[in-house]
Amino acid sequence: MKNYRKEFNYIIYYSDSTNEQDDLYFYTESFGQNKMNGIFKLTLGLHFPEILFLPEIENIHESWPPYVDYRLIQSAEDIYKALLLTQPYIVLPYNEWAGQVRVLEPDSKNPVPSDPETYYGYKSTLFFITEEEYKLYRQEAEKINELNDLEEHIGYETISKTHTEDLEKYMKIPGFIKEKVLPYFDDRDLYEISRKRDEEGNIIFTQTIGNK
Repeated sequence: MKNYRKEFNYIIYYSDSTNEQDDLYFYTESFGQNKMNGIFKLTLGLHFPEILFLPEIENIHESWPPYVDYRLIQSAEDIYKALLLTQPYIVLPYNEWAGQVRVLEPDSKNPVPSDPETYYGYKSTLFFITEEEYKLYRQEAEKINELNDLEEHIGYETISKTHTEDLEKYMKIPGFIKEKVLPYFDDRDLYEISRKRDEEGNIIFTQTIGNK
């Protein structure tokens, strides 16, 4: 159990395809670990929301919006595109679009609506960054992974060393998430990290859940 005690400074939890409890492991079993290198997730708070980080998809501008048929997945890039279409929040390196945010709605993911194998029913928000930023965030995420291993479990609570207030002192990735990604969270995902939007649309702290 991660972070039963929700606090203003939510924890960040790392996962990748080597974690048998993560759905990324499904792709490893089917296509091999070598095609999953560079893919990782950061989970905020208890179990959700998740932010997926994908390696670069070359020339993505030539096939936008992207499309993949699950029956034809072979390469690592096919896997990236499949994940691109099924996750809610995705960070992707692509220098040409760095700084941009693009949204894939269900109607843009269904080129053949009558074919269930090509149906994607979720909204995906993509955050484009530079290749250098991706390398940095990946390095920082690996450090977060090491810190996750230092968590202490006391009763029903988890004492974590990955609170954003502490990580922001020497990492860039928590600030990126807070400033660039959080504004696109829906109300349910904001609730998971003890936040909500006020009447003016600003994200504010709300009552913690499970705190003593």
